Amino acid sequence: MAHLLEIQQIDQSFRSGFWLTQAQILHDLDFKVPSRSVMGFLGPNGAGKTTLIHLIVGIKKPKRGQILLGGVNVLDPKARCRIGYLPERPYFYEHLTGAELLQYFGSLAGMSRAAIADRTPIVLKSVGMSHARDRELRNYSKGMLQRIGIAQAILHDPEFLVLDEPMSGLDPFGRREIRELIQQLASEGRTIFFSSHIIPDVEAICDHVALIQNGRLIGAGPIAQFLETAAEFVEITFGQVSLESARGLGEWTALRESEGNVCGRLRTSQGVDAVLTGLLAARARILEVKLVRPSLESLFVRQEKQ
Repeated sequence: MAHLLEIQQIDQSFRSGFWLTQAQILHDLDFKVPSRSVMGFLGPNGAGKTTLIHLIVGIKKPKRGQILLGGVNVLDPKARCRIGYLPERPYFYEHLTGAELLQYFGSLAGMSRAAIADRTPIVLKSVGMSHARDRELRNYSKGMLQRIGIAQAILHDPEFLVLDEPMSGLDPFGRREIRELIQQLASEGRTIFFSSHIIPDVEAICDHVALIQNGRLIGAGPIAQFLETAAEFVEITFGQVSLESARGLGEWTALRESEGNVCGRLRTSQGVDAVLTGLLAARARILEVKLVRPSLESLFVRQEKQ
């Protein structure tokens, strides 16, 4: 698989405190972002996600290593013009309308007035904001501001889109809107890299993921690659058999009482058929048999505890 972005052995540190001592933020990060993928960049607050994003978009220079976009260093203007960027906390002039904001950012990107005029209705339609092109930003909701922020990021039609916490602070409806928008942009052939600490959002739309903790990479690759390493369980809920009687019927990984019934978990390889046969022989009333698949959240929590 071809890779659009290559992050090569990145270290980053800053001077902090009264004595301006060096504090290392990123430690030897090394991974790749495949072309035409949607990669989620996961990590708790303070893990170094925004720091790496600032390096990717060329705002800062790494202390060590390099970042290449299509084989070109991201500090080169030829690479930077291929990137669209939405910061975590963008600042927009509230007195501007949506169309005026795009005019402003388009001019900063070096686009001609004619090119901006041609792209503006296309971009506003793409993000579902055509109805608000002449409305001042002071009257936009949080979700609308995120949408117009994405509009300015794709105005110059970049192939690589970087979004820093695009769903932060949104209500569930707003998060769903932005998820759908990201999926739509990906379907147009863009490569999308976005950071988040909201794991279900990443699971819903990403095909690749990179996990970072305390500035160190836990892993990067297809989501399926991470979930394959986690165990699946079968959860069985039943009644009319006591918790103590059920203990001898199988190698449960968990067994508890729940609303007058018993709920137990087995690994899929640990004799599920035999346990069900034993429960039926004991005249248990089987209420539910459910496959519990692994999640990124359970994997991430396990990594944090290590």
